[in-house]
Amino acid sequence: MKTISKLAVTMALLQGLSGFVLAADTPTDEWAFSASPLFLWGMNIDGDATIGDATAPLNLDFNNGILENIDVVFTFHFEARKGKWSIFSEVQYVDLNPSAEISQQNPPASAKNDITFKDTLFEVGGGYAFYESAKTRLELVGGARYNRQELEINVDLDPPGPPNPIPVNKNNDEDWWQGFAGGRLFYALTENWTFAARTDYGYADSDNTVWNASFFFDYRFNDWGSVLAGYKYMDFDYDNGLKGSNHYAYNATQEGPLLGLTIYW
Repeated sequence: MKTISKLAVTMALLQGLSGFVLAADTPTDEWAFSASPLFLWGMNIDGDATIGDATAPLNLDFNNGILENIDVVFTFHFEARKGKWSIFSEVQYVDLNPSAEISQQNPPASAKNDITFKDTLFEVGGGYAFYESAKTRLELVGGARYNRQELEINVDLDPPGPPNPIPVNKNNDEDWWQGFAGGRLFYALTENWTFAARTDYGYADSDNTVWNASFFFDYRFNDWGSVLAGYKYMDFDYDNGLKGSNHYAYNATQEGPLLGLTIYW
């Protein structure tokens, strides 16, 4: 089994961390809104995806072939806060087309192939600040996360046909929900600089979990906007538990540096 070389960067959205204003900046009886229309996430993927008995190893490196394998990207994040309460929502969509090697266990075989991997992630949640001071805000957050993945494996047999029994094409569309709970930290380093971090755990059952963590440094350059830079990590463990051709699993980590812009009003 060989892993994929060269992937690209994906454009994605930082969940829930953006759009924060310290309590001293906004009256507690007024709503403060923010939108982050585009985040650059230099995503590395390390893991594999499985359709039936065919496994596509995913070793996708941000440092190689940055734009080579991206077809479509869409990201958006919105957040509103009033006093101790906040609500947020985000959506991200990426369409990747790397090339790779796959293998199947029964009977053992391998072949070069092309992969089409479409990943849609939607999240909605809220937070409550259980501690606030002039510089620090600590929140409990919770909500629901929806994930839809479309994976297609097109096999190029060499030589074609027998004795290699791998199907020429395998594809699967899979979607799932999970709840998540965690916390966020915001700390004002200076008047313009803020450090923010978030971690949460998503769970639906033992074969549907996600560990999510991120941090960034945010620079507020005026009343309406800020820029940020940081790092994001997500660890997926999903298996639909079905047998045969209906089996689908995704076990991978997605991590890498991020850069973004937030607009306030």
